[in-house]
Amino acid sequence: MAILGRIGSAMRDALTGTLEGTGRVGNAAIDTVRDTTVNTLRSARSVGGEAGHLAQDAIVGTIHAAGNVGGAAGTLVRDSTIGVIQGVGMVGTATTTMLHDVVVGAIRGSSDVGSELGTATQQAVEGAIRGSAAVGLATEDSVVQVTRGAIDGTREIGGSITDAARDTVAGVVTALSGSAEVVTVATAATARQLVSNAAQTGEDVAQVAVSAVNGAIDAARATGQNVEETAAAAARGAIEAAYDVSDAAGDAVRNAATGTINGVRVVADTAVSGNNNERNNT
Repeated sequence: MAILGRIGSAMRDALTGTLEGTGRVGNAAIDTVRDTTVNTLRSARSVGGEAGHLAQDAIVGTIHAAGNVGGAAGTLVRDSTIGVIQGVGMVGTATTTMLHDVVVGAIRGSSDVGSELGTATQQAVEGAIRGSAAVGLATEDSVVQVTRGAIDGTREIGGSITDAARDTVAGVVTALSGSAEVVTVATAATARQLVSNAAQTGEDVAQVAVSAVNGAIDAARATGQNVEETAAAAARGAIEAAYDVSDAAGDAVRNAATGTINGVRVVADTAVSGNNNERNNT
């Protein structure tokens, strides 16, 4: 169980009272969490450079409150994440670095109250991307920080990074659905970050890549995006990241993340291949 600081404790206590008064967890939507975040942070009289840590504490407290009345799951994690980010943006300065902390907090808090990790991760990622747009943060930078948060949060609670790859990509695609170009760029960036981190920490890069492609396919189907293009973007980002590590890693990921996956023919349109040492020395 995460140890709550003063912000988290204040958020938990304020929201628990609200939820118990209405009898419905569903009432703890974006506006409720945002307004509670604003009031709590203003009472604390300290935001400044601590925004990320305070926001993390706030989201953990929010999810604990929902868990206290029996409902910290599904869209509540997404909406609570959006609300906290918006609230911080109204009191202090929301930054892309803060998004990392919020996602870690959302995953940690969800684990504390027994929520299903896959759902919580996808919803936390989706909420953080939507929240970042609401406070005017750049999409590309936001995607990188949110992905890092999903990885770190999953690792902190002992979850599977391979599973987290699927859920993280799905969350990004779902949050940005509607603009094919934005989804393609963001999906590739997410897969690139996932595979790069996997290589650094000894995870199986091929498994992580395939999981990322599966997440892209599932989310594209659910949101009406072009499934083949979205899957190809995930494969491309994963392959490029793997070849940055070594030819062997790149070849392994290319072989695993292309072909027919989840009923979709995945073709990665990247020219990157082989001769890694030569490329890095040019």
